[in-house]
Amino acid sequence: MTHTASLHWGRIIGGGLLGELLLILMVIPLYAAASSDTVITWAAVLGSFVVFVPVAWWLTRPSPRRMLHGALMGAAAAAIYTLIGLGSQLFVADAPAVPLIYYVGHALKVAGGAAGGWLAQRAQSSTPVSVS
Repeated sequence: MTHTASLHWGRIIGGGLLGELLLILMVIPLYAAASSDTVITWAAVLGSFVVFVPVAWWLTRPSPRRMLHGALMGAAAAAIYTLIGLGSQLFVADAPAVPLIYYVGHALKVAGGAAGGWLAQRAQSSTPVSVS
């Protein structure tokens, strides 16, 4: 059996999509309130960590290697965002380039996913086992 056999790719991709969707939903009210680009950027970057901690905690609980699964969820979200950004630059002539700070946000997605997986692992190991 290979090491990748125990990776739950559906959860990994689903977690990446869910985290990215929640991040977008978090930023929409800032756009609606006509917040400055700086506020929106920092909310998106810092929210990248904050959003992925609970998503990874929730989705990695039944998985082996929870921290790896969580980190891969963050990496999947970063890949999804990057592909969307590349697609927009291909099809929209004047699409702005992705700001460099967003790559920090991508790293924070991976870190937040790993942190959520770590919390799930920690909660699992602290759960008392009942003896029948």
